[in-house]
Amino acid sequence: MGIKEFEPLVTAVLPDIVPLVPQEPAARLGRWEPKGYSERGTKVQSALDEIGDVLSERLLGALELTVDRLSVDIPDDLVALERPTVTRFGMVSMGGEQTATKQAVAIVEQVHPGATDLVVELVQALLDKAAVPDAIGSEKEVAAQHGASHFALAVVVSTAVLRSLGTAVAAETPAIIGAALGATAIVVPTVPKPAGYAAAVLAKRRAEYILPRHSSASAVVRDNMFWITEGSSPSDVDFSGNGLVAAVDDGVAIRTGTAEGHVRLTIRVLDGPPDEVDLTGYDEVVEISWTAPEGGAVVSGDQPAHGYHHHQMGGRRWESPPWPGDYRIRVQVSGRDDGEDLYSLIIWQAPAAPDVVHKKTDRLGHRLRGEPEPPLVIPPDADHRWIEKSGISQAATITVIQGLTPEEVVATFGGDPAAPVSMRELAERPAWERLSNPRYGYVPLLAVLAVDDYVLAVEDNGFEGADRETLTALSRKGKAASVYWNVNANFRLTFAENGNLVYSGSPRMEPGAPNIEDLDFEDYRHEHAKGMTAVARFTGRGITEEDLAAIYAADQAYVLEDEPLPSDMPNPLTLE
Repeated sequence: MGIKEFEPLVTAVLPDIVPLVPQEPAARLGRWEPKGYSERGTKVQSALDEIGDVLSERLLGALELTVDRLSVDIPDDLVALERPTVTRFGMVSMGGEQTATKQAVAIVEQVHPGATDLVVELVQALLDKAAVPDAIGSEKEVAAQHGASHFALAVVVSTAVLRSLGTAVAAETPAIIGAALGATAIVVPTVPKPAGYAAAVLAKRRAEYILPRHSSASAVVRDNMFWITEGSSPSDVDFSGNGLVAAVDDGVAIRTGTAEGHVRLTIRVLDGPPDEVDLTGYDEVVEISWTAPEGGAVVSGDQPAHGYHHHQMGGRRWESPPWPGDYRIRVQVSGRDDGEDLYSLIIWQAPAAPDVVHKKTDRLGHRLRGEPEPPLVIPPDADHRWIEKSGISQAATITVIQGLTPEEVVATFGGDPAAPVSMRELAERPAWERLSNPRYGYVPLLAVLAVDDYVLAVEDNGFEGADRETLTALSRKGKAASVYWNVNANFRLTFAENGNLVYSGSPRMEPGAPNIEDLDFEDYRHEHAKGMTAVARFTGRGITEEDLAAIYAADQAYVLEDEPLPSDMPNPLTLE
C-alpha cells in the first residue's frame, strides 16, 4: 500500500470538488506568488497568514457543506503520525481575533504535529493529477482553472489525512480547508502554468494597454546609463552619435550624468507623434527609433507601482507597448552636468527614421559627440540655489524688509513681538496641537532675523508675506519684497516700496516684474532661486544659507493671528 493506492481514491473525488471553487479566488490562487512576509508558526500557517483572511473565508463558505460530508480513504502507511496523548488542551491567541480556518489549523498543529506538512508532501506527490495542460480562455479563466484544480487536490488530500487522525479537531471542515489552502499556497508557485497562460497574459496586457498613458518611474543607473529593454542589460553602448540615447537589441539605453544610483523619469506613451517639440526646461532633447522584438520593455530596476500608480497600473511596473514593431522615443533631460538628472520620455509607434537632435546644450552631450564643450556659464541665480536642498524647499515665503525693526515686522505680520515661541518645542507637540489652525491646517509661524539693516522674515509653509496688503504695509519705510512657493506649484513675487505696491504675481503669467531681465521664468527649473534673486536685486539683500541656519539656531518664532485668508491668495491646501 502507498501513494499508488492513494491516487485512484483522490482522482475519483477530484472532479466533484473542482467546480465548487469560485472563479475569483481560484484565479488568485492560480496566480499566487508568495512575498515571504509571514513567518509565523509552521509552513502552512505562514502561507495561510500571507494569503489573507478574505480568501480563506470565501473558500470555506463555498466548500463547507460539501467537505462536511466528504470522506476519502487513505492507506495507513501514508499517515505515519504519532497519535495525541492528550485529549484536553487550551489555546491563547495573541494578536487579535483569528479566522475559523486559522484557529482550526492552529489547533491541529498543536494536537497533531506534522499533519499539515504531510498534506503538503502528498499534494506535491500527486501534482500531476491536478494538471490542466489544455486550459484555454482569458488570463483569468486559465488562472482559475489552474488554481481550482490544485486547490481541489489539496482539499481532497487534506480531508483524507486529517480525518484519518481520529480526533474531532482534525476532522473539522475549517481545519481541512485551512490546511488545504496553506498547502496550495506553498505548492502552486512551484508548478508551471498551463501552456496557454503566457498567451492569455499577453492578450490581457494588450487589451488593458490604453493610449495615451502617463507614468512616473525610477531607473537604476549602472556605469552612467539606464535602459528600457525586454530583458537584456546592455554594456559598452556607443553614445557618440547623439550624446544621449542609443538603440540596443531589444530596446534603448540612455546615457546619464549620474554614475551609479537612481534617476527619476516621467514617461508618456502616445498613439501618435507629439504635437510639438518642448525644449523649455531641458538641456538636451533627442529622438531615435528602435525595433521591439516582442514589446513590453521595462525600465532598468523599476519596481511594481504603488499608491496612485499602483491603482492606475494594476500593481504592475511600467512597460512599453506590448507589441513588436518599430517605435520612436524622444528623450528630454536636464541636470546631467551636475549629476542631478531628470528625464522626460515620450514613446510612440512609428516607422524607423534617422536620429534627430532637437536641442544640445549640456557639456556632457558635447563631449560624447566629440564636439567642443560650450563655455561654463554661472547662472545669475546660482547664489540662491541652495534653497532647493534646504528645509524650506517644499513650501515657504521669504520676505526681505528695509527700514523696520524686527518688532515692527512681527506686528505687521500679525504676530505678538512680546510672545516668542520655540520652533523646536512646537514641532515636538502632538499633531492635534500642531495641525489645529483652521486657516492654515497648522500653526502659522514667522521667524525673523535682523542683519545688515534689513529684517529677513521666513515662513516655513506659510504665505502671509506674499499678501499684497501685508507687504505694502511692510514697505512703509523703504522697500519690501517676498517670494512664495508651495508644493502645488503656486509661485508669487511681491514687491512694494514706500507704501506702494510695485508688482505682485508670477512672472511666467503676469509681466512687469522688476529686476528679472536675465532670469528665465519660462524655464521652470530653479524657480525658487530665481525668485529669491529678484527679491535680492529689488531690496539690495537676499538670504543666505548662513542666515537660515542662524534663524534655526535662535529657535524663536512668532505665532501669527488667525485672520481670514487674503482674497488675492490661492489656498495653499488646494490646487486652486
